[in-house]
Amino acid sequence: MTPLDATGLTGEDFKNWVLIIAGNVFIVILVVRAVGYFAKREWGELIGHILVAVLIAGFIYSTDTMLSLIKGVVHLIFG
Repeated sequence: MTPLDATGLTGEDFKNWVLIIAGNVFIVILVVRAVGYFAKREWGELIGHILVAVLIAGFIYSTDTMLSLIKGVVHLIFG
């Protein structure tokens, strides 16, 4: 449980619930599309789809870590 604010609710539980639902929908879409690419033997599309899916899953399941990673890469490239 999270600490309560002046109204008694923080919205943290709702945010977590929405992220869990979004993550599950993402997984279902990923599996359906991956099976389609595999069935058609479109290997390049499948690999590209998996790479983008890993990036998006990172933002859904560990937002803070991905943001710090992106900031680090941008700082490394642009100084």
